[in-house]
Amino acid sequence: MITRSTTIRTAFYATTTLIVLACGQEQDLPEQAASSSGKSSALAQVGSVEISAARYSRYLQRIPGIIREGMEPGRYIDALIEEELLVQEAEARGLHRSPQAQAAAERERLAALQRLLYARAGIGPGTPSEDSLRAYFARSPYSRKVRFSLLMVRDSTAIEPLLAQIRQGADFEELSLRHSQDPRILERNADMGYHRWGETMPAYSALTEKAFSMELGQLAGPLKVADGFFLIKLTDVHPVSFEQERETVEKLVKREDIGRQLLAYYDSLHTRYGVRYQKDGMAALRSALEGGGDLTNGSLEVVSYEGGTLSLTRALEMMRGANATDAAAFDVAVRREFARQVLASLEVVRLALIRDKDVAASAETARRQYLVRRLKEQLLAQAQEPNVNALRLFFEEHKARYQVPEKVEVDRLLTDDPEEGRRIVGRLRGGQDVRDDRFVNLIYGSGAWQGDNPVSRALRAEAGTVHGPFATDNGYIVVRITARRDAHYPPLEEVREQVEADWREDQSQKILKEFAEELRKRRATEISINGEQLQRLSQQPS
Repeated sequence: MITRSTTIRTAFYATTTLIVLACGQEQDLPEQAASSSGKSSALAQVGSVEISAARYSRYLQRIPGIIREGMEPGRYIDALIEEELLVQEAEARGLHRSPQAQAAAERERLAALQRLLYARAGIGPGTPSEDSLRAYFARSPYSRKVRFSLLMVRDSTAIEPLLAQIRQGADFEELSLRHSQDPRILERNADMGYHRWGETMPAYSALTEKAFSMELGQLAGPLKVADGFFLIKLTDVHPVSFEQERETVEKLVKREDIGRQLLAYYDSLHTRYGVRYQKDGMAALRSALEGGGDLTNGSLEVVSYEGGTLSLTRALEMMRGANATDAAAFDVAVRREFARQVLASLEVVRLALIRDKDVAASAETARRQYLVRRLKEQLLAQAQEPNVNALRLFFEEHKARYQVPEKVEVDRLLTDDPEEGRRIVGRLRGGQDVRDDRFVNLIYGSGAWQGDNPVSRALRAEAGTVHGPFATDNGYIVVRITARRDAHYPPLEEVREQVEADWREDQSQKILKEFAEELRKRRATEISINGEQLQRLSQQPS
């Protein structure tokens, strides 16, 4: 429900939100003429800087459509004026002279040139077929999820005795709880539950990736990960529905398709520029990257092409950090990087893309985004740290966002045989104790039972009831409802970290808004708005 206070707060932050959103995006559209004569008319002016209709158009496209809808042009002009005031203030403080500001603009300029070059070459995502999506899914790790248990010690010498006990029949879970030195394992037990591909924190991704390469019941380790040595045991592998991963798979298939298009384009550039890779130079490059090469002859030619050569010194910069262990893969990597970093640059010059006005506009946008961020950081550095009372007031005011939703806990069994499923349901309903390792404990949020299908209806049932078997993409499932957990508000202490982060973001919005308003008052005589041009703009179709 939207209350009056919410409406006031929304209006108060509307302009600042537009600034923040626009400064967080990096897309620009070609400039559009403000009139039929093709000349750009200023919509507003801040000091000596004009805000043109073309800049307005580019700014508008950086705002998500859901926010643009229903907003009047005057609101965007106000946001543009405040953005300009913030940028000019950042420049007055000398923030534009930092190498980082120039680097941000240069990175975006290069990225914009690359996008423009690839667009000219017709490189872009197509629409993959259903068969190609399903084929990719079937051979990818996204088609399953794995469940594994962990044991972690900080001293690698402790691993071998533990392995010996496990091989002699000791229970992995019990040993883990007795010997693990990882507080996360001690808090939640050795069982890490189910993981999909890519779900684990980056620091521990090696554990999940290892689990996906193991056989059911297999033990592996020790694995040196983060701050300890881990033993891992794969306890279950469960299929994942194609529909659950369709969006991810489609993105990956499109990315693969673009990769193939790029390689074909790079091949065409090699032909256009007559590229030749020198055997001795390539050998020296690979040897140098492996740490055993003689770097005294940095001018040694590695690649020659129409109009120039690539020296060993420059090639080392180009391939810094590359893996040179596999000779064939290394040659492919050099070919790809040379085309991306050198040949593409030659094409940019040949096609005169460097003078494209949209590229310059993108670079300027990136520079302005950086300046506003840095100014915001300076302003926040002056803000007071939150105390307990401030956090508690904020928590009470925004309590709804921290509500823990209703959940249902179930035991689920998957079988390929519907008759077996019916027998298990009958035994459970008859009060028999059914022990089956295929039963998996799962917790569902309220979204899982919103639909009108047999499974969602089962998830709405009372604890203790048994349902199924239900046909799914992967077989037939039996569901036993073990517990229901009502929606509730957690205590502040339980979510304090998130509340504090939200408080800081809320403060940053207030500080930025208040500072922008102060600048606007201070420089009111330097600000003008072209009401006639703005009126004309508001009459144009959006």
